[in-house]
Amino acid sequence: MPNDHALILAPFSDNQLARLRLELGVTYQSWMDSRKLYGPDELAQRLLEENCSVLVIESDFAFAEMFEQVPGLRFVGICRTATNHVDVEAATKCGIVVVNTPGRNARAVAEHTLGLMLALARKIPQSHNYVRDGSWQDPTEPYTTLRGIELHGRTVGIIGLGAIGLLVAEICRALGMNVLGYDPYSDPD
Repeated sequence: MPNDHALILAPFSDNQLARLRLELGVTYQSWMDSRKLYGPDELAQRLLEENCSVLVIESDFAFAEMFEQVPGLRFVGICRTATNHVDVEAATKCGIVVVNTPGRNARAVAEHTLGLMLALARKIPQSHNYVRDGSWQDPTEPYTTLRGIELHGRTVGIIGLGAIGLLVAEICRALGMNVLGYDPYSDPD
């Protein structure tokens, strides 16, 4: 693909962009910066204007009408697991390779899961509201009603041991939790 040009609308680091620019021309406009998500007709217009054979998106919409308008498009990269905003079947019929990135944000989701677990266990939202609302009158009440529990030594059950579930299990074990997991698709070992 030495003469290829890519339109990249997904967030990318400067290092990633520099590596790509060694292999092909790149037009970069992250939707996170522009706050714009393109529909199929707008995407087709951009791709034709830039003479792109490569499209990399995260949340923009790419359907059959777009693929039909851009005969030179050969590759669509989706920077997320979900593909519901791209008509993969229509792209395939047009000879366009479509790939996604399962597990790309697995660590972020696992960390968010831990954050929610800590918020519930340590009663963080209730404590915040208690202080914000000026309820702190009795000096002993918060120590009894808002104490929460420690996660260490507790047992957590995780249903689904894909990329996210395995990372959540790893984090929970690091906190000294007992981990029970179930996934009908995973190897029991």
